[in-house]
This record gives sequence, structure tokens and C-alpha cells, in this order.
Amino acid sequence: MIFDDFSQVQQNRTELYRFFARLFKGPLAQDDIEMLAAAQLVTRKSGDAAFDHGMWVMGRYLEKRNTGTREFLGRDYAAALMGIRDENGRYALPYESAFVGVSQNYMGAARGKVYNIYKKQALKLREGIDLPEDHLAFMCEFMALLADQTVAAKRDGNEQELRNSLLLSEAFLKHHILNWYSEFAALATRLVDDRFYKGLFEAAGAFFSLDAKVIHGVLREEKIKHARSFNIAQWELANPSNENAASAYPTVKRNACLRVKGMTCDVCTSVCPEAIDPIANRKKNPQNVCTSCGACVAACPKNALTIDD
Repeated sequence: MIFDDFSQVQQNRTELYRFFARLFKGPLAQDDIEMLAAAQLVTRKSGDAAFDHGMWVMGRYLEKRNTGTREFLGRDYAAALMGIRDENGRYALPYESAFVGVSQNYMGAARGKVYNIYKKQALKLREGIDLPEDHLAFMCEFMALLADQTVAAKRDGNEQELRNSLLLSEAFLKHHILNWYSEFAALATRLVDDRFYKGLFEAAGAFFSLDAKVIHGVLREEKIKHARSFNIAQWELANPSNENAASAYPTVKRNACLRVKGMTCDVCTSVCPEAIDPIANRKKNPQNVCTSCGACVAACPKNALTIDD
């Protein structure tokens, strides 16, 4: 792939990820509304019906903006994305943790995994930001950063960095955005009143799906194979276990464990400081090293866990 073409593709990806990051991060200021209106979103054409329709809906809404638009949008954002409104006890919180666990714990295991990926990229949230790392806005910012990294790696001829950035982009999008976004967007769409955010949820979802195809195409163009050596689980763990090293892990009494029986329970994983899942297959789902602290044993409601001395 010629560098100029490659750079343009990545620039387009960066701009769109940062566009969606701003819209998901918080209620829009008046300057944001005017900027979006000036962008003429109704004219944006990608060839994807869902993306184009979502952008058109946002654009049409802003064409009819008035002095109350900011208040209406702020109310909608707060009602749906800040958890003021719910549907049968379910909230459209824009965090992965709120949709991948059995309970809507927004500081759940997913947040820890995302945090560890950011940390391995030498990234952290600015002081004073109290939103968890698995907020969708931060994930979009991270995808934009990875796109920028691929351009620098391609320009410098750093094949290893290019490979890692592209494969991490593909895996992060699959395992930390696409894995929960559809459920979130469907719920959030039902909780908002105005069309603007309905259009946003549609356009963003279409873009994430399209980007997965774009990344796959770039990997093919760059002749980068999906090597088995790239394992996102190793990026997600703060202290990955060594298969060959002796380490005590909780033993599960399967006839007592609620989750083994198909019931809802995530107490053990929630209280574990290393976010270890005692019933997971550690070969297929690598875990952090168990510190044998006993928190899971003490918290289990059915006394289904033990840790050997």
C-alpha cells in the first residue's frame, strides 16, 4: 500500500474516532453544536446505509436547532448516558463493564483489562478525570491513537511496530467495543427522546463495523498475518501467569458453584484484586497470578471455593 494512501486511510479513521469520542464523552456545549451544524452532516456519504442515515439524522436535527437545543440534548444525554433513566433496571451507561458482566458494575473486570492495555502503551487518564477507563469515549480516543501510531510506524519503516499497532487495533475493536456496543446502543436508543442521539448511536455502530473491515483490509495489504503469537489476553493482564510456574489458584466445588449451575453470580471475580475468574479455563483465558489472598473464598455465598496452602 502506497504511503500516501495508507496515511489517508488512517487519518480518516483518526478523525472519525475522535469525532465520536467527543460526542460520547459528555453533554455538548453550544460551540460543539455550532461546529457540528457547520459540518453539514447530512451531506456525508460513505456508501454504508446505516452510517449515512445516522449522520443524516444528526444533521437534520441540527439544521432545526434553536435556543433550546443545547438544553434538550443535555437532558437526553443525562437521561440515557449518565444513568438517570432506566429500562427495567438496566442503564445505558457507556462503559464496557456495564454490559459484559452479569451485573452493571461499571468498575468491573473489563475496566481493569482496558486499563492494563492503556498502561502497556504508556497511557493514563489525566488527573481529575473520574470516569473509568472503559468509557466508550476513551476507547475511541485510544483507537485514534493507534491509527496515528500506524502512520508513524509505516513512515519510519518499523514493521514490528506497524504489525503490533494494527493487530492491537483489530483485537481491541473486536474484544472491547464491538462485543458490547450493539446492546448498549439498542438500550440507549430506547431511553432518549430526541433524534440526534438516535442518529449518533446508529452512525457510531455502523462505523465500528466498517472499521473492522478496513483494518482487516489494511492487514491484508500489508501482508500481515494474524499470527497466533499475538494474544490480546496478555495485553489485558497486569501480572500474567506463567504456565510453567507453580501458583495456587482457587479450587471450585462444581456441585456448589452457582455459575457452574448456570445461575447468575460474579461475586468471586468482583472481589478479586487481580480480577481472576476461578471457573475460567486458564489455557484458553489466561489469568493474572493468584496472590492467594482468600478474598474470593471469604466472599463466595455458597462456600464453593478453596485455596491450597
